[in-house]
Amino acid sequence: MKLNDKKKNLYYYLNNFLLFSFFGFLFENIMHLITAGSLTNNPFYGPWMPIYGFGVIIMIFLTRLVFNRIKLNRPLKIIILFLAVTIILTILELAGGYLTEFVFHKSFWDYTDLKFNFGKYIALEVSLGWGIACLIFLYIIKPLIDKFIEKIPKFISIILLILMIIDFIFSFFLK
Repeated sequence: MKLNDKKKNLYYYLNNFLLFSFFGFLFENIMHLITAGSLTNNPFYGPWMPIYGFGVIIMIFLTRLVFNRIKLNRPLKIIILFLAVTIILTILELAGGYLTEFVFHKSFWDYTDLKFNFGKYIALEVSLGWGIACLIFLYIIKPLIDKFIEKIPKFISIILLILMIIDFIFSFFLK
């Protein structure tokens, strides 16, 4: 891989992270509006939820580094991918829950009211939803978004990243 390809690859991941952090913000607010009648309690000032960006990056790495390299028939690959991302994203959600509680001394979500919860930060119902959402993302959304992602000017990516970092500093350290 040439140096220019590595830079392009870096911006590809950065743009996915930024875009899906924003989509995560939209998703959370829409779901919270539907289920609770109000917007979610986002710890950031800006319109992003980085946990979604990290989740997407993990899925892309997982498919590129593992699943695109192993020879399996498509149904078996989909089943294994579903199980792997369900477990990985559930661990990410659990770690994110404890981390945000440690940093903010507050819980931003609580699944104790769900039937198959495992504490307040994870539940089987939600984990299965993450697995299904991942398959939808990887097989339907990502191919469509990839065409757009590569056309985002680098200066826009850098500006958005700087804004997110400034927001992070103000949200966590200057409140």
